Amino acid sequence: MILVAVLGLGAVFAVAQRAGHNSEGGKGRHFGGHKAGKHGIGMALRGLDLTDEQKAKVKELSDAHKATVEPIKAAVKESRIKMNAATANGAFDEAQVSAIATEQAGLMAKLVVEKERLKAQVHTLLTDDQKAKLAERKAKMEERMKDRQQRKAEKAGE
Repeated sequence: MILVAVLGLGAVFAVAQRAGHNSEGGKGRHFGGHKAGKHGIGMALRGLDLTDEQKAKVKELSDAHKATVEPIKAAVKESRIKMNAATANGAFDEAQVSAIATEQAGLMAKLVVEKERLKAQVHTLLTDDQKAKLAERKAKMEERMKDRQQRKAEKAGE
């Protein structure tokens, strides 16, 4: 149980650091560094030459996804505001911070599950050729990220 809480807190802190939200829970960067809803799943599908039918189905799935995650995102924002209030001016009540962090971890887990659900649903719409092209692009992106991390590590070691 403690391990789950620690791992959950680690995920919350990692996401919070990358999120770039202001102290009032304002908008900033979300998953993948893009503002939520600005690019969505469409960015990943660009260049796959989707048919009009596929595009319509993706839009339908994306709209349903948005309706599902908006209340979760609102709860994340409220939780972040609660945490900011609980820790204002150096205040620290471990039980209160732990409870809020646990709440945030659960909300973030729900967002991740919904995001992966959408990706899986969209993947089923793709042809074998589109899936292969997507997998190839993903592999290239991962290689670029690996190269970037290696250069960053080398630069830090200088």
